[in-house]
Amino acid sequence: MIGRKGNVGISQSNQRRRARYRSAHRRGRRSCPREGAPPERLTIGYEGEGKVDASWQACLASVKEETEGWSKTDIENGARKICAARKRHVEAYAALQSNYRTLMGLLAQDVRLSPAEAAANLKIMMKACIDHKSGITTGGHNIMVDVIENEIAGKCLALGANLLREEIRELRPSPR
Repeated sequence: MIGRKGNVGISQSNQRRRARYRSAHRRGRRSCPREGAPPERLTIGYEGEGKVDASWQACLASVKEETEGWSKTDIENGARKICAARKRHVEAYAALQSNYRTLMGLLAQDVRLSPAEAAANLKIMMKACIDHKSGITTGGHNIMVDVIENEIAGKCLALGANLLREEIRELRPSPR
């Protein structure tokens, strides 16, 4: 799409945002009507979202359920692997949610921005990352199924949390 100057591309979402801003400005309003507020919590929609149990008992139970004939040492080592992956997943999910709330608060302060649209696109991006990484793995065997699924989710969620952290840094006023 070609912008007003003829050489700048303007996306449709930016065009809608500018139109809302101009329309509200002409009516003498400081804020624009938005499509709606973004959800307070980002829901991505992957299996087990927000319900990962990284407790030692849950990890141990998972290993015992998936394996047969393993020694006590092997079971404990497997449980440690599962717990480590689950903890990374849980920590990345918490970081993403925290950064999401902060970013949505910052976006809500500027009438030219569209937090609801940003939230919807972030959800798509996170789900696409998880689907992509799941599609390029063999899925594992025994306890590695659990480990791999949690590693994939953790990596994608960490990627999203880092992206949001950078956006927060860019939007916050710099100290003088």
